[in-house]
Amino acid sequence: MSLDLASFYQYTPENEKTTVYIQTPDGEEMEPCDALLVAQTKFRKLYITLERRRRYLVFTQVPDSEELEMEFLHDYEEVETLLEDAGLDGIHDGEQGILYHNLLYLLMNP
Repeated sequence: MSLDLASFYQYTPENEKTTVYIQTPDGEEMEPCDALLVAQTKFRKLYITLERRRRYLVFTQVPDSEELEMEFLHDYEEVETLLEDAGLDGIHDGEQGILYHNLLYLLMNP
């Protein structure tokens, strides 16, 4: 029995998911978009959105600040580099690494 996306997201730990607000195509409103954490390094977190057209979203910790910068990645090389950096840190240990369970779920449920 497969697990639907809404149920998977509901039972995902809070520290492995986020909701971002993006502009609607007409540019007049903001709508919520859920995303799952798939990899993180010491200063960056990579999320994949759960919308039909998946997008890569990265949060970067600003040095010497508690502020986070958010950006959508359009170049797959950047995504690949971040995944590689996280992979070098090993299996996700709560601080760094790749969250294989979230990544595998997204790959198996396009």
